[in-house]
This record gives sequence, C-alpha cells and structure tokens, in this order.
Amino acid sequence: MRVILNPAARHGAGRRLRTTIERELESRRLAFDIVETEGPGHAVELARAAAAAGIGRVVAAGGDGTVHEVANGLMTATAAPPALGLIPIGTGNDFVKMVPGSATRAQAFATLATGCESPVDVGVARWDGGAEHFINAMGTGIDVEVVRQLRRSGWMPGTMIYLAALMRALIHYRPLPIRIVVDGVASTDRIMILAVCNGPSIGGAFRVCPDARPDDGLLDACVVRELPLHRIVRVVLRVLRGAHTAQPGVTMHRGAHFTLGVEDGHPLPFQLDGELREANGAIDVSLDSRRLNVICRAPAASGRKV
Repeated sequence: MRVILNPAARHGAGRRLRTTIERELESRRLAFDIVETEGPGHAVELARAAAAAGIGRVVAAGGDGTVHEVANGLMTATAAPPALGLIPIGTGNDFVKMVPGSATRAQAFATLATGCESPVDVGVARWDGGAEHFINAMGTGIDVEVVRQLRRSGWMPGTMIYLAALMRALIHYRPLPIRIVVDGVASTDRIMILAVCNGPSIGGAFRVCPDARPDDGLLDACVVRELPLHRIVRVVLRVLRGAHTAQPGVTMHRGAHFTLGVEDGHPLPFQLDGELREANGAIDVSLDSRRLNVICRAPAASGRKV
C-alpha cells in the first residue's frame, strides 16, 4: 500500500498528521510506505508511478484536491488501476462522504485494514483537445467564483469557509449564457449555478445533487438560472438540505453525456473537484463507468454498496 500525503492539506494539518498516520497503519499491521507531495500536480505523478509499479492500493491522504490528483494518476493505468483508499484531511472532503467507512480518519484507518473494494464511476471532461477526470463534481457559474474566493480566504472551521466564500461570490459573479446539452437535448439560459455531479454534495455541505450516486452509470446536474439576489440566497439555503430541486429557477438533469458551452463564444471557466480550468470551446462531460475501485467498509458492516 502506498500513501500519497499532501503535507499542505488543511493549512498544514497533513504534515502534522504524518506520525499519526504511520502509527495507526502500523498498529493494524499494514505494509505501506508514505510519499509526500511537493506542489500542485505532484500527486498525479506519484499515483501514476504507483500504478506503473504494480502497487495494488494507493491511498490519498489530503483533501478533495489530493483525491482528484491521485484519481487522475491512477486512471492513466493501461490495465485495471490500483484501488483508491482515502484518509480525509481536507476542509470539504466531499468524495469521502459517499464512501462508507471513510467519513472520519478513525473510520478510514479501520477501513484500510478491514474494508473491501467496490467500483465507482469516474467523470471525465474533454475540452480544447485535452481531457481530465473528476471523481466528485465539475461545474461552472458561481462555484468558480467560490473557488477563487476560497483561495483568498484565511482558515475557518468546516462549512463556514464555504459559506463566507459564497456570500462574497454572490456579490461579484455575473451570470453567463450557457448552452447545456444532456443526452442530445439542448437548452440555453443565463445561469448562476451549473454543477454536474458524480456524488451528492460539493463545498462540504451543499447537497446540490442529493440523488446522485457514484456507481449508477449516470451523472446528475443542477442548473440554477439567473435570479434576484434574495431568491438565489433562498435557493442556496435550501441546497444545504438538498431541498431545492423543485424550486422555481432550478432544473435537475440526469444523463450519461453532457456538453457545456458559452453562447457568445467567450472562454468558459470551470472547476473539476475544486481545481480551476478554462475552455475556449465546448466541454464534453461523460463517465468512465465503474472504472475505479475504492476501498470502503465491508458490506456486512455498512449494509449498502458505495
């Protein structure tokens, strides 16, 4: 087992937790080594190297960005990629919430020792001749501005940092005219939020696609069109409970293939698991169905699959 540790996760918590990780894995008699990332993109290289070396299990120890990079590195494997394990250290930890036995570090250590492997879907976005996977969600609209605001923020506990960034983003964001095609059916609107999800939540606690599952072979999407400030705030508060899906101005989609593009031809900024990107043309979004195994709590204990 190889652990890819982001020492900068959660403002340096990853570095401080290395000794704890070593102690917990050793106490469970697991054979492992730990390698630390040195900067953005390094976890992709480390995961790719682990896959090429034939290592059977690779653990992402960090936040959603670390999981995103490790998953992208594993997905380069020419054969079946190594199984992905999780040790949550980040702020949002969106992906771990849908993997039984990984929501807390205490659970994660036990799962790495006694859990099983279960296949999940992995999203893939293709644009401008390139491609990149996402494991939880991608989107455009106000969430891009939220990511920008987060990178300027100091530390706050839990969901508070996302709520603060969202409030600032609502002030700065100007809706774009987006064309979205879902399995061949097109629509166009000026949108505030467009999130295409493999899992139910983004931003730690925002249940933007509450019915999404990572193993059903489909992507879920939430589209919120341009609304007055008081109405968009009301929708956002409902998103925290996953109670927004029938609200005026909100449209939910489910499909296997999405295409996104800006109607006026301008570049389209977007995010993949919180990592900012920009497309000069259309973005094609689809799934590698059940392509990656994740290490989760054994079914007998969880009572359900991933």
